[in-house]
Formats: sequence, C-alpha cells, structure tokens
Amino acid sequence: MRTTFSAARLLVGVALAAFAAVGSTTPPPAFAQNSYSIYSAFNGPDAPIPDGQTAEDVENYVGPSDFLLDKAGTFFYVAEGDAGRLRRVRADGTTAAESISLPFKPNKMRFFPGETKLAVVGGGYEGRLAVVEIAQASETADAQTAPKPLPMRVVADYPIGHTPSDVSVKRTDDGRELVYATLQFEGAALEIDAATGKVERRWDVGREPFCAELTPDGRRYVVAGRITDKLANVSYSCSAVRVVDLETGEIKKTDLLNGHNLLTDMTLSPDGKYAFISAVQGNYLSVTSQVSGGWIAENVFLVVDVETCEFVEVFFLDDEALGAGNPWGIACSEDGERLVISLAGTDEIVFVPLERVIKTLADRPAWARPGFGAYMYSSFATGEVQLPIRLRVKFGLKGLRQTIVRGDDVYVLSYFEDAICKATIKLTPPYEYYPNSYVSQEAPPRLFRADAAETSENDARPDDSADEAAAFAELAAETASNPNAGPPLRFVELEPRRPLKGVEITRSFARLAPKPVLTTRRRGEILFHDATSCFEHWQSCVTCHPDARVDGFNWDLLNDGTGNLKNTKSMLLSHETPPSMISGIRADAETAVRAGFTHILFKHAEEKNACAVDEYLSSLRPVPSPYLVDGELSESAKRGKVLFESDRTGCAICHPAPHYTDLRLHRVGSQDVNDYIDAFDSPTLIEVWRTAPYMNTGGFHTVRELLLEGKHGARDGRLDKLTPQEQDDLIEYVLSL
Repeated sequence: MRTTFSAARLLVGVALAAFAAVGSTTPPPAFAQNSYSIYSAFNGPDAPIPDGQTAEDVENYVGPSDFLLDKAGTFFYVAEGDAGRLRRVRADGTTAAESISLPFKPNKMRFFPGETKLAVVGGGYEGRLAVVEIAQASETADAQTAPKPLPMRVVADYPIGHTPSDVSVKRTDDGRELVYATLQFEGAALEIDAATGKVERRWDVGREPFCAELTPDGRRYVVAGRITDKLANVSYSCSAVRVVDLETGEIKKTDLLNGHNLLTDMTLSPDGKYAFISAVQGNYLSVTSQVSGGWIAENVFLVVDVETCEFVEVFFLDDEALGAGNPWGIACSEDGERLVISLAGTDEIVFVPLERVIKTLADRPAWARPGFGAYMYSSFATGEVQLPIRLRVKFGLKGLRQTIVRGDDVYVLSYFEDAICKATIKLTPPYEYYPNSYVSQEAPPRLFRADAAETSENDARPDDSADEAAAFAELAAETASNPNAGPPLRFVELEPRRPLKGVEITRSFARLAPKPVLTTRRRGEILFHDATSCFEHWQSCVTCHPDARVDGFNWDLLNDGTGNLKNTKSMLLSHETPPSMISGIRADAETAVRAGFTHILFKHAEEKNACAVDEYLSSLRPVPSPYLVDGELSESAKRGKVLFESDRTGCAICHPAPHYTDLRLHRVGSQDVNDYIDAFDSPTLIEVWRTAPYMNTGGFHTVRELLLEGKHGARDGRLDKLTPQEQDDLIEYVLSL
C-alpha cells in the first residue's frame, strides 16, 4: 500500500511542479521552519521567575480547552482549562465578557437541549461533571426564539471518575436528561442521569477513549481510542473505534489501518451516517532514516460508517512536501458543504469540501479497501479549473485545537495563545490558479491594511504587533474593576488569503486575555507540540509521545543500528532517571532531547529551544493511578508493597523507591534477534499503569503477562511460588505506582 501512495505522491509532485512553473520564473521560497506570526506569544519575551518561585507560580494562562457557540450565534462559551473558569462573551464584541469559577479545571462541554444549561467535565484524576445554568427558555410558542441569558451558576456537581475526556447530552422521550462521558484512564463510557448524578450504565470502550459523539437521533454513541491497545512486536497495530448501541447496550468495534494512532477529535456528518476523526498515521515499520514525504508519520482524517461500525476510508491532509502536522479539531458545517480541520502542529486550518468527500465514498468500487480514495488530486488532472481538495490557511498562532463551523465562518481555539481565531471563506467561481497558489508560498499573516498597496503575502511588512497589544489593553481597562468580567471580544483583522482567483479567505483573531508572557517551561511545552520545528512540518514530539508519554508502537531508531525496533518510552522523569533510551545509549535526557530534534525531526534545535524542552519535561508530574482508592493504596496494594520490597520477589533491587529504578542496564532475557546488546535500561515504574505494551519488545499487554508469562527478572521461578492472591497483590501495587 505504501508503494501505491508513494507513486501517487510522485505524480502529484510532478503536476504541482509543472503547475507552479507556469507564468513564473521565480523559484518558490524555502519552507519556513519555526516561522510564527508576529502576534504569537512565542515571539514575545520570557516571563521572569522571581527567586524562590517556580514557573507554575507565575504562569497565569487562560488555556482554553473547549468552546461552544449558541445556535443564534450570539454568545461564545469558553472552558478555561488552565484558569478553571467558564466564560461567556458576545460574538459581536458589543459587551464585556462574564465568567464564573468552576469547582475543577474544565476539559470539554456541551449544551443541553434547548441551550439553557451546559454539561462540563474535567478535573483530571478527580474527574467531575458540572451542570451549569446559563439561560431561561423562551415563554413564547416560537421554538426558534433564543433563550434569555441568566447569570451563569453551577446547579449540580458530581464525581464521575478518572480524567473525563469528552461529553455529550441528550433528552429522552420521557423528558429525562442523560449525559454521556468518556473516562480516558478508566477506559470507560458512562451514561449519567443529569438530575441525580447516578451512573445508569457503564461500558468498557478500550484504551484511552479520547473523543466521542452522539448521533443526531440519540441512538448511538461513537467512541475513539486515542492510542493503540495492541502488542507492539507485531506487524499490525492501530487504535480502534467503538459504537455503542444505546437501545440494546451492545458494542461494535472496528480496527483502523495499520499505524493509525493519536485519534484526537471527532465530528459526525449532519445526517449522522459518518464519523470523521482527526488522526496520525505512524509508519512505524519504516526505518527512521528520513522524515521527508511523511516517511515517519502522515496526517489524516478517518471515516467510519456509524451504523455498521465499519472503517471505510482515510484521507490525507499533507501536501507532497509540506506536512500537516498533528491534526486536532474537526468540524462539519451544518449544511454539509465543508469539513474543517485544525492543524495544531503547523498553526493552520484546512478547508475540505465535504460533498466531494461523500461523493468519493459513494463512488468507491465494491472491491476497494480503505485508502482507495485517500489522495484526491483530480483537480490537477483536468483542463477545467476546480477547487483543490484541500485549502490550507495559516494563522501562525500556537495550539489551534477545537473547531466550530457556521456557514462560511470557522472559529478555532488557540490554546497556547488564549485566543479565538476566525476564518471566512468566500467563493466566487470561475477559479484560476496563480503562479504562487501552492501552499508552500504562504507565510504567517500580518495586520490587514486597507490602504496598503497590493503586495505578496511574503513581502516584508512593519511589525505592528504593538497595535494589537495596545488595543487589548484599552479593552481590558474597561472591566478592570470587576473580577468576574472580561474584555469584550474584538477580532483583529489579518491579511486575507487568496490561494487562487475566485477564492478569498479572510482571517482575524481575538484575545481572551492579554497576550501571554511565556515561561521557559511553557515555551518548551509549545515546542514539544510544534511541527514547524520539523523539516517539512510532518510531525512533532507529541506524534510519538502524546502527553510526553507513549504511543504504544515499536520504532526502528538508528541510534543502535537497524532492524531492532524498540518500544516507545514515557518521558516522565526522564531527566531524573538517566541514562535515556531503552538501550541506554544517550547518557541523559538533555542529550536525548537534542538528538531527537536532529534525528527524528531532522532539524537542528537552537540551544535555547532545547533547554526549554528540558524545562518542560522536567516539570512533568505523575498522574495518580486509577488503581488508587481515594488517593491511597488499596488493601491489596499494601500487601503487594510488602512483597515488592521483600527478598521473595527481589523487585526493589532493580526498581527501588523513590523513582523505582536503579538507573542501570540489566539482562532480563528480552534481547531481540537483531539486537546488538543484551542489557536494557531499567525504567521507572511510576505510571506503569499507562505505558503498555511492556518491555523493550512491546511484547506484553499487561503487567500480569509480563511477570507471570515473561518471568521478568525472575527466571528462577520465584514469582511462580507466590500464591494467586500474592500475585494479585503484587500486580495491584505495581499498577498503583
């Protein structure tokens, strides 16, 4: 299959090269690396850290994690994930924003039917569901009348479990309101009575359910797992999608194509027939000798038939020599005209004509497997000028994530910039290509100047970021005396994007708070998520290390030769537990970070940027295990702790507290046939509950399999001498770390 795709890429490259040469003798500019908008916080000064304080002490970011726009288009509701607040602000910017504090840090939210309440989930390992009253239903008979806004208030707050990752709401025929929530680290989906907080039903939906959607008729709940739950020492590994039939309670599951991982967001077609899911295709069977052309990772959206729970197609978002790193938010317009995807790693959004996607699905031959229609470049193969299948639009603001589409308008949250971005597409056919229509020509936009002479988007413009800062300061002064108020939402207009004649995409953005001043730690977090730090923008650090943990794959890195794949390691405590890499070939994490830029992203990192990533990784803190009971070891785990530290097992010899590693290499019988070494790093056991599959080979699904079948570190049979209860207790303790 890769051969077919590569041939398609080659043909497209030839077509694009020929097309770009028409009417132009100027070669295209080099691809921008680390090219940010002048408005990006990344280009600002570093936040000073006073003596005796840490980065966390001075960071005061909004960190918007989700947002909604009511049906009338009047109000945005913004979940401020870092600030722990809920904000309501008029979309037209005519009044100040309102905000309330929430009893937890919010993650995702949805309107209840009628838009008089919100269901908000978050709280991390102490996960909660809040019901927030926001409006009063209209008393008129006109169902289209918008509800009357009320002062926002939390009317219910329920504990629901470990790390809620998504939420949906429906009203039953008998008037009950039910909330559906996924718990990322319990692998569960819940049905909750909104009036009482009682969990009515619970389903096992596999590893790390991360995004989910209810069908419009309320009959099915579609759940996507973030990362693979398969073994890594096999030639087929991928995430899975499940569909829960809410009438029968039954679950159907579909696996995706080999390498599909990092499923991040989901939307349904307006009729509920298809689920569209943003994802990454990790080509983990390739030797990581290059990144060009998506050799290591490509960026896609997937299509699943909801009724049959059948994976039907994959569509690629990358261009021939310009990756669309780390797709995140995905949304359909209600009229079914277009699909829009935000690219969190490259600071862009992508317009895709949904009608052409649906037509491609309908026209597939009966024998076609997924991937048959993945490269839709038909617009370059005909004499008639058509719209390309993808129109990419750059903002240059970091962390573009959740997405809303309303007609021709698109709104995207910028997590790291505390901002909402807006793009509006205007189509006036017939279309005609410009010599610089190819996306590689696009640079981050500047402020739009109506009186400016016609210039190319790449022409130098004065640095007018001070105008934006001054305007926001003036707005903020209007509400400075009210702690629960915020500045009105004012969009700053940027230069329009005209990729070809007949297509204009206007751009603007509005701050929710003053432009962030970044600590070194925050700057490192941005870089860790930044695909523009990669040659041709194909991937970022999170492509293989979501949340700086594991992706579940084995990779053939070249630091110890080829043909000997190793399982991805978590970066938690990496700076405290040298050496780095499973083979221990890097002396410490600082060395590994710099090698990662050079040999995985194929771009040399400035030392200040590498130091920022060091700071971010060093700041990571363990997530409490879901095996804990009220934050403490269970009785079984307490007994297991005694066994762990005893001579009967010898576990603590190689895994002593506090980091549960002795920082040494050990021979534990896991040498692969192509390995040049037979001793491997003794990793920390902290958070081992979330880092499967296990060992350098990735050959064990569970800790139980590792200990009892793999005889890890105990080939003398000592673990076999434990009673079944003692084995359970030992495993319970390890999974509680």
